[in-house]
Amino acid sequence: MTQVKFNLGKLDTSGVVDLANDPISITPTNRFTDADKKIIVNESIETNLDTHGTTTVNLPPTGTGWAYTLHVGANGSRHEFAVTFDVPDTTNTLNFADLVTVDPTTLTPTTTGNPLADIDQSDIDWALAAIRN
Repeated sequence: MTQVKFNLGKLDTSGVVDLANDPISITPTNRFTDADKKIIVNESIETNLDTHGTTTVNLPPTGTGWAYTLHVGANGSRHEFAVTFDVPDTTNTLNFADLVTVDPTTLTPTTTGNPLADIDQSDIDWALAAIRN
């Protein structure tokens, strides 16, 4: 499991303030199989941010063919939004702001810059794993 810390705020006349106590939900984009071969359905995890606009959630790392969608805010709130993102496999606590945002349809990163210049060994490993599966 990877720990992901969410830290959200909003603009105020005094600057940026915490998005205190707002609801968030995190939903896998598709069902998946974990390391123990358990099939995990795509049901939401729901929680609220604390008074400082933060919460930390344990999430299985994403895999081939699925990611997570974060939904922030109550339906109809001015700051309601959804974003789809990948979670790497790590023992470190990661900040949500540092995770890769992906297109919800293709699951490819939305901000890659020059794709050929950004290729490294992890991209090659990912491509080979996708081909083999």
